[in-house]
Amino acid sequence: MYSILTDLHTHTIYSGHAFSTIGENAAEAARNGLEAIAMTDHFSSFMTPRRADGSPDLGPMMNRTALPPVIGGVRVLHGVEIDIVDFAGHLAFCDCFTGESGISIGERLLRSRDVVIASIHMFPGFRDGTSAQNTEMYLAALENPYVDIIGHPCRPGLPFDHAAVARAAKEANKCLEINDHSFDTPEAHDNCRALAIRCAEEGTHIVVSSDAHSAWFVGKFERAAKMLEEIHFPQELIANASLAKFAALRNKQF
Repeated sequence: MYSILTDLHTHTIYSGHAFSTIGENAAEAARNGLEAIAMTDHFSSFMTPRRADGSPDLGPMMNRTALPPVIGGVRVLHGVEIDIVDFAGHLAFCDCFTGESGISIGERLLRSRDVVIASIHMFPGFRDGTSAQNTEMYLAALENPYVDIIGHPCRPGLPFDHAAVARAAKEANKCLEINDHSFDTPEAHDNCRALAIRCAEEGTHIVVSSDAHSAWFVGKFERAAKMLEEIHFPQELIANASLAKFAALRNKQF
């Protein structure tokens, strides 16, 4: 039985299609014995709230001082799940500038995050990419210095070279995610298993996450953990087994 004390992928009502508050997520995390969670609400062209001028509304995400670092005994990290927006591995709003700082809206947000997950949700033609295109896309995203985790890469319909991406993640001390929410789709089971086996072979760290869109699923990893146990995945390669372990891997201070 794996010990996983940190859920690095959770959503709040800020994401628009999730149902719980930060406090509710933290309370459920405490009930489940977690030491930390990351709030990783979506940052994308179609899920992020907009201001009157059409630019993304960063207000709630950037207002870190309004929240205590520990809620109900649970360390709450400020994260983001940012969209990969093309086969070149670019991230949402990283080519969108306001003011005279020379820093894009996307980079301004990324600089402020404790945890950054880069994921594919949709962009024009995203279902039509070849395995080679998808592989290059993930490799490029891993090169972004702010990215810590590639989110739910084993969703069906997006083939890629598991070995190449696992090796690149290992070289960069970054993580690939085994996302319990992916197991909602039966076709994803084999993909998750194959990716986990390759990560074990390459010595690549993974994170096991809930991707909870309501408090009831925070810290719920049962399906992912069952699969990992079946293949005897090494506990030492689970980066979010504890907050300290993830921090050491990514050279962060929380």
